[in-house]
Amino acid sequence: MKPVFLTCFFLLALCLPTVAQEIFIKTGLNATTFNFRSADGVQLLDFAPGRGNSIEMGVGIPLLPKTKKDSTEEVKRSYAPNWLKNEVSLNLDSYNSFGGDQNNNYSWETTYGGLSNTLSFLIHINEVELGVKGILGLSGLITGTQVINNSRFSLNGKEDFQGLYAKTGLGASASYPVFQRAFLNLTYSYSKISRLGGPEEEQVRFLTHRLMFGLYVQLN
Repeated sequence: MKPVFLTCFFLLALCLPTVAQEIFIKTGLNATTFNFRSADGVQLLDFAPGRGNSIEMGVGIPLLPKTKKDSTEEVKRSYAPNWLKNEVSLNLDSYNSFGGDQNNNYSWETTYGGLSNTLSFLIHINEVELGVKGILGLSGLITGTQVINNSRFSLNGKEDFQGLYAKTGLGASASYPVFQRAFLNLTYSYSKISRLGGPEEEQVRFLTHRLMFGLYVQLN
């Protein structure tokens, strides 16, 4: 799956050559809790958060570059600052969780891949860039396994986990330049991932915290 993911990333970069001004890659961890609820909102099982890996690759599109004020001297920076930026990325996330009742122990190991769009508002303190962001995305199941006691079952083809999942979330980030037009980034985000459509009797949602460490490179 990783070669396909890398190929999609480069195709995405080639599709936006005239507007993309930076590329990035991020890796990190997520803590995810599954949320199974019936149509009347009753939670079906108690879940404990599971830890998974995340990777994100994409391009950044500045929407509102920061310009120099006539009355003040702009701080010299090794990168071009922006007030507002849009990011389009490919994501690969492992959403894992644990649960059970008096008779059985359950665990889920799933990997979802998809596309995210992020809008960030940025401020700059000397060389440091701080941001708050809103996140929207779509994803689908790549692989999945459910463990009940000592038995393992594939989730591929299971209706509850198939189809498209919509992601909405908020995040915060901090970046610091380490090379000319290249800087390190630390991002925290909280997202709710909900299945689109499907039966209303049982709704599957993922509630996930992500901490990502990445590298950005400005192209021009």
